[in-house]
Amino acid sequence: MKKSVKTKLALLLTLILTVPAIAKADWGGWYDGNTSNTWYGDTEQGRISVNGIGRYEYRPENDSFYCFLESSSSQKSQDFLIIEDSIFGKPVTGLFYLVDDPSFYTVPSKGFYVPDSVTNLEITVFESAQFQNIYLSNALTMISKGAFRFCENLSQIQLPSNIKTICQDAFILCTSLKEIKIPNKVKTIQKNAFKNCKNLTKIYLPASVKTIEKNVFTGCDKLTIYCEKDSYAYKYAKRNKIKTKLLSNKTVKATQITNLPKSITVETHESYLLFPFIEPFYATNQKLAYISDDPSIAEVNQNGKVDGKKKGETTITVMTTDGSHLEKQVKVTVKKGEIALNPYFSLYQLEKGTTEFNVDAMLYNRNEKATYQIESSDSSIATAKIENGTLKVTAKKQGNAVFVVTEKKGKTKNEIGSFPISVDTNKKF
Repeated sequence: MKKSVKTKLALLLTLILTVPAIAKADWGGWYDGNTSNTWYGDTEQGRISVNGIGRYEYRPENDSFYCFLESSSSQKSQDFLIIEDSIFGKPVTGLFYLVDDPSFYTVPSKGFYVPDSVTNLEITVFESAQFQNIYLSNALTMISKGAFRFCENLSQIQLPSNIKTICQDAFILCTSLKEIKIPNKVKTIQKNAFKNCKNLTKIYLPASVKTIEKNVFTGCDKLTIYCEKDSYAYKYAKRNKIKTKLLSNKTVKATQITNLPKSITVETHESYLLFPFIEPFYATNQKLAYISDDPSIAEVNQNGKVDGKKKGETTITVMTTDGSHLEKQVKVTVKKGEIALNPYFSLYQLEKGTTEFNVDAMLYNRNEKATYQIESSDSSIATAKIENGTLKVTAKKQGNAVFVVTEKKGKTKNEIGSFPISVDTNKKF
């Protein structure tokens, strides 16, 4: 069944930001596909929360979704946090952080993924976050004010190639940051951008940089600026008594791929993030290519995001694209994950009668030997059952209901989760 979100729709969805383990949710609001209505969902009950807390909010002015991260005193440990690139076919273009206490920031320990659909980062979006690595959308044109300030575990980062401005306080007090290449389109580095990054030893500043404001490298006592002779960066370094290493304007090829594990393990319907880097850090072409030997077991996109598909083993090859012909392999083991309800599964604007759906679109990692029951909060509106891998939904009358999904194995009964539905008997075509 096709889902549409039209321009006039003002919709606030509270959705999980990571691949789930077991999702359970109560729904306190309704989205019925009617563009004249606004669906928000109760702030306490209209939320799906597993390993992260957040929401996606529809913005009708640009027909896209924004992602909001929220602080939480009950956050759970996780390795990776992955922002979806689209919701209901609409791109996720903005990333924001609603913070009450930075110590409760819902972030992963190893890595964060901001998809290429995102064009806007809120100021201080990752303030005090303690992840080690991050993939940033290549659609970004600036690093926002204070975006990474106080990120004490961030040791290395590849900035998107389209960045033009690094704003004030962007990396202030990133005390583990050791080296960074500034992309060739950057023109301005605003004040305090790298202030007190005490372990920053290497930074490449391209000839495109024409403005470096006050105190950008204050407290970076170990720093060497890699730059071209007679460039603005070179003159700035000499004026401020910062060591330099001169580079020619010739192409510099990669000599090594680093920061890749030899093997990884991921569950079905889960993701793993690879964060390889190229040496030397100032190599001209930083782009890498990724290939999976068997995409039916594990897929990988060209940003290093690995998705487990089915149980098995395969190999992912990571290659340079600058003609240096370097490559490295990562062995991938995919294990079957736990049963889970697809956090984005919902049914709205159902017509009266019975409609069939693939049950695996609703249930992840379904046990073929178990039976599954669906209980409706209002059977006079709609009911559902699962037969031979098919979800059959019978819509009876106008209204909204909640379907609760339960797994039964022998005498054991386990509630998997719930999702909302709506029936529209007045639907016109």
